[in-house]
Amino acid sequence: MVKLEFYLLCVLLFVLPTMETPKNLVLVMYLIVWLSQRFSLMKLRQFRPHVVEVCLLAMLAASAVSTAFNWPFLNGLKGFWDMLRYVLLFWCIYRAGYSVSQHRTLSYFAIWGLVIGLAVALFEVATARRGLFELHSAGVLTQSAIYISIVFILVLGIFLTRWLPRGPEPRAKAPLWPWTLAMFAMLLALVAMGSRGALLALVLAVLFIAVCVNRARLWAALAVGIIFSVSAGFAMMKLNTAGMMISNIQARFASERLLQSDREHYENVRIALAQIHQTDSLWMGIGPRNYRSIDLSHLKFDPPLRLPGAQDNLKHAHNLFLTKLVEEGLLGLLAFLSLIGVVTYELFKAMYKREWYDWRWFAGFGALVVPVVSGMVNTPFYQEHAMLAMALMAIYVGSRRFPGVRSIANWIYPFIPLRCNSSSFAYLLKLLMQPIAMCTNPGTPSRNPRRRK
Repeated sequence: MVKLEFYLLCVLLFVLPTMETPKNLVLVMYLIVWLSQRFSLMKLRQFRPHVVEVCLLAMLAASAVSTAFNWPFLNGLKGFWDMLRYVLLFWCIYRAGYSVSQHRTLSYFAIWGLVIGLAVALFEVATARRGLFELHSAGVLTQSAIYISIVFILVLGIFLTRWLPRGPEPRAKAPLWPWTLAMFAMLLALVAMGSRGALLALVLAVLFIAVCVNRARLWAALAVGIIFSVSAGFAMMKLNTAGMMISNIQARFASERLLQSDREHYENVRIALAQIHQTDSLWMGIGPRNYRSIDLSHLKFDPPLRLPGAQDNLKHAHNLFLTKLVEEGLLGLLAFLSLIGVVTYELFKAMYKREWYDWRWFAGFGALVVPVVSGMVNTPFYQEHAMLAMALMAIYVGSRRFPGVRSIANWIYPFIPLRCNSSSFAYLLKLLMQPIAMCTNPGTPSRNPRRRK
């Protein structure tokens, strides 16, 4: 059963960017096998929620509350089911306890699944089945670009830890050219897609990694990558051909198209802010995946909107956090920020302890930074790039579960003062948290000052 569960997860990561129906079927099968193998009443009684699991539960609860509060609405349970998929996938990978070799195998399936997906996308554009160069089942072009950027950071981490090992470890004997070719193919695809948000996120993430690694050979390799990307983009702009793919790329980089895109971003942010300020949807939102239900006729804009057909083209706020705030309210935004905070804490904690030079750290870093940075000016946390990001963050955070994992009681308990009067509120909190801390860590001696006596 363990092998079946792991094989299903490998297949899921492989077909994620290319096959819609098999992806959903494999995800359901993986969840059923995982839960049937691990779920039991005894394990449920011994369950100790960790901080990241509390964040996942908060995200799911906020989505459910927003759905129930705004019911009925257009998309109904679609947003809640999407959130349930993301949360369960993260939780199953986090709790599975996969080994280092299994994590590496999962990353290989995600990488080469994307390479196959790029070949399928190129074939579809070449045969005029699609007008834009985008992955078959990874959302629209901008979401496909975010997906590729996340996998690029993952490949970069595998490449760096083998090419520039730290400490006494020798350089890996395995050939590095497959990873090099994969990174160049992804760079070429990102240039062809022309998504500025994904490119900005990728550049910032790679620059941060380069500063942290700070090796001359890495800076030289980055210079080669920049020259290759700029040259490819310049050649696509100047190439005189009637091909659909080249013409679409040139249209996306045209100055008029860039100005129109900037105007759309700005006006959609104004719409989201007006919805928050002029309605009573601050706490509960308007419902997950229900952004289209905003009625612009009930909102006031000064100056007026400069967006023709704005009511028919409402999709999201072109800002990850504003979209979350509008759809799920302040509760949903805070729950999402809590997950980001926990993963960020784990990443910087590893850097502080000098335990960060591991490909899984790079995977978690890319899965966090790329969707957040690109989401500031781009698409929200939807679709396949969200599933991939949750899977990679779960791989990294799950790899740091043992030793020293802390439950929610362990996080709150140290902030309560030891010495306080019996009539104080802090002492009452102390007594309330004592049994929780003892249940989550049975071997920990009591810190109650009265019991010490």
